[in-house]
Amino acid sequence: MSNYECLKVFVQWTSFLCSLVFNSILIFLIITKSPKKMGNYRWLMIYFSCFAIFFSTLDMIVGPFIHAHGTSACLLMRRSEPEDVANVQYVLLMKLNQYFTVLLCSCFGVTITFFAIHFVFRYFALERRGRIAYFDGKYFLIWLAIPVVCGTVWGLALHFFVGHTDETTEYLRENILYHYNLKMKDVIYVGAFYWRTLENGKTELVISTAIAAVIMFSIKATSISVVCYYGFLSYRRISELPQEGESAFTKSLQKQLYKALVLQAMIPILFMYLPIGTFLMLPAFNVNIESFSKLATLFYAVYPAVDPLPLFFVIDNYRYALKEVFHGCSQKPVRVSGTENSLT
Repeated sequence: MSNYECLKVFVQWTSFLCSLVFNSILIFLIITKSPKKMGNYRWLMIYFSCFAIFFSTLDMIVGPFIHAHGTSACLLMRRSEPEDVANVQYVLLMKLNQYFTVLLCSCFGVTITFFAIHFVFRYFALERRGRIAYFDGKYFLIWLAIPVVCGTVWGLALHFFVGHTDETTEYLRENILYHYNLKMKDVIYVGAFYWRTLENGKTELVISTAIAAVIMFSIKATSISVVCYYGFLSYRRISELPQEGESAFTKSLQKQLYKALVLQAMIPILFMYLPIGTFLMLPAFNVNIESFSKLATLFYAVYPAVDPLPLFFVIDNYRYALKEVFHGCSQKPVRVSGTENSLT
C-alpha cells in the first residue's frame, strides 16, 4: 500500500471507532439526561446518531477512494473478492459491493436533508404558534422518512445515470492506475464525466451525467436554502425571547439547542457541503482538482466521528454528566432541570 492508502485506512478505521463510541455515548445521554422540554427533538437526535454509526460503518466497509480527473468525478471501491467469473458467489459479492458503493454515496443526500429538518423543527419549537404539532404522531414519521427518500433518490440517480459504463472505464483507466496503482478490473466505482471529446475534437455534454447532476444539486440546493432560511428565523426568534418574558430555563435551553445546531451545521459545511460540493461541481467546468480528491476522501470519512461533539459541549445536561464521569465531581453543578412541560 502507498503512504496515502495507509493514511486513508487509518483515518477510516479511527473515524469508525470514534463514531461508534461518541454516538453511542450521545444516545445514552439523550435518553437519560435530556430535559423533557426537548420533546421530540430527542428522537431526532437519536435517529441522526444511529444514522451516523451506520454511515461510518459503511464507509469502513467500502473504504472508498473519492477521485476527480478532468471532467470526471467518481467514488471507487477496491475489489477484494476472488476473480472467478464462473462462481455464483463472486457475482453476488460484486453486485453487493456495487450496491454498498451507491449506498455510501446516498448517505450524503441523507445527511444534508437531516440538517434541514433539524432547523425546521427548532424554529417551529421557538415560534410557539402551534406548528410544532406537525412533528407529532404520524407527521413525525413523515419527517423521519424524508431523509430516507432523498437518499434513495440520490442513490437511484447515481445507479441509473452514472453507474459503470465502458466509456467511463476507459476514461478513468490510466489515471486510476497512475494515482492508486489499481487496474479498473480491480475496482468498483460510481461516477462519470460531464463532457466527452468527439472525433472532430469538439466536446459534448454527457446527458446522463447532466440528469444526475440536476437531481443531486436540486437536493443540495434545497437543503442549503432551508438551513439558511430557518437558521436566520431561529436566530431572530431567540433574540426576541427576553422581551416576551420567557423563563430563564426556556431561554437557556433554546440558546443551548440553537448553538448546538449552528455548530452541528458548521461541521457538515466544512466536512461535507464544501468538499463534496466542490468535488461534484468543479469537474463540470473542467477544473482539475485531482490533488484535492484525496483530501475529500478523508473529510468524508471523518465527518460521522466529529458530528456529535458539539452537543457534548453545548448542552448543559450532557456536559455536566460527562464532567461527573471523567472528573468524579462530588458536588453537582446547577443544571437545566427537566421538570417543566415539554416544548411540544
